[in-house]
Amino acid sequence: MLTFYRLIAGPALRLAHRLLAVFNGKARRGLAGRRRWREQLAGLQPRVPGQTRVHVHVASVGEFEGAKPIIERLREQVPYLLVTASFFSPSGYEQQSGWKGLDAACYLPEDRTVEMRAFLDRLDPDLLLLIRYDLWPELLRAAHGRGVPTVLACGVLHARSVRLRWPLRSFFRSLYGLLDGAWTVRAEDRESITRLAPTVPSIAVGDTRYDRVLARAAEAVDLQFGEVLHSGGEPVLVAGSTWGPDEEMLSAIRTIYPALRLVVVPHEPSREHVGALQERFPDAVTLSQLDAGVTFPSGAVLIVDRTGLLSALYRLGDIAWVGGGWGAGVHSVLEPAAYNLPVLTGPHIERSPDAVSLHRNGGLRVVHDAAEARAVASELRERPEEWRRRGEIAGALVREGEGATERIVAGLLRLLASRSGSS
Repeated sequence: MLTFYRLIAGPALRLAHRLLAVFNGKARRGLAGRRRWREQLAGLQPRVPGQTRVHVHVASVGEFEGAKPIIERLREQVPYLLVTASFFSPSGYEQQSGWKGLDAACYLPEDRTVEMRAFLDRLDPDLLLLIRYDLWPELLRAAHGRGVPTVLACGVLHARSVRLRWPLRSFFRSLYGLLDGAWTVRAEDRESITRLAPTVPSIAVGDTRYDRVLARAAEAVDLQFGEVLHSGGEPVLVAGSTWGPDEEMLSAIRTIYPALRLVVVPHEPSREHVGALQERFPDAVTLSQLDAGVTFPSGAVLIVDRTGLLSALYRLGDIAWVGGGWGAGVHSVLEPAAYNLPVLTGPHIERSPDAVSLHRNGGLRVVHDAAEARAVASELRERPEEWRRRGEIAGALVREGEGATERIVAGLLRLLASRSGSS
């Protein structure tokens, strides 16, 4: 199967990416970034005696949020630690490569034999940590050939995943078989991985993102416009990672509850998207305008036209809307839930176990159309105590998920100790 990947599947994937890059700016940035990985790691110093080197690979921003508590805890436990990270997605690299917990960061190179061997030569890791699901054949094969322990943390593999079905099952069996261990989010994920790779040690320990969102919720953050948002005494709805269909529902809510304070954080705050939001909400003020001294009128909509603020903004809310529910799937619902906010979203929640769990327990409400959005607006206005109760349910569910970081880090320390002892 690796031969098939090297000769056919891998080149086909790279060709498809190049064709997509002709029309898609994000794909173009990713393609250019992967070619510059050596430049991105130019400042990485060679190994020194006594140093432990860990490399973390993630797909994008959300997966890296799960890596952060692991990295932070490892830094507390390992005296002389160097941590590097690679990202597949441009949004991951652009938003997270400068995070203070990293010594260096880059795009993942193209998954070719020569590139991955050179990549690991440059990194010289003692441990390769993959987060959630982003496994690349040549990267795993190169690490295996060097004897570098490779583990999956916060692993997810749904029982209905195409990775478990013909004709891909054989390929992924060989791929997961290269792992030295897997810590999964749920028992179902562990069972799925065991079906593919029965010899790989795996255990269900939970999701470090719960630890991460609770830690961020406890951090002190000074948001100057917080008092302005709450000045009218009306509840604040923070809508995060929104797309067009989400914003249509927000418009429907405002037709019934125009006094509701609304903060809209688009998933991609491009000039075009922000302009479309300003047309949809003519009374809107952007965050850039607020920073420039523009007055925020009573009842106006705040459009957040830069990235990196969403988690902090949820702390200002009384209720949250999480976008993506009309696309591939709803974005992360854990961040608002950590602030005890009830969550609203579109109908596509089935790919998010967190959203499904919140929905089952009453902390999340699915909105299918504008009529339901208007009904929600009426409930918000007439029964605020019910929505506070839903928020308490959401927060309790997040707190129940604490502890995965400690369990994963304990396992990583054992792996590093065994590698040190055998060297």
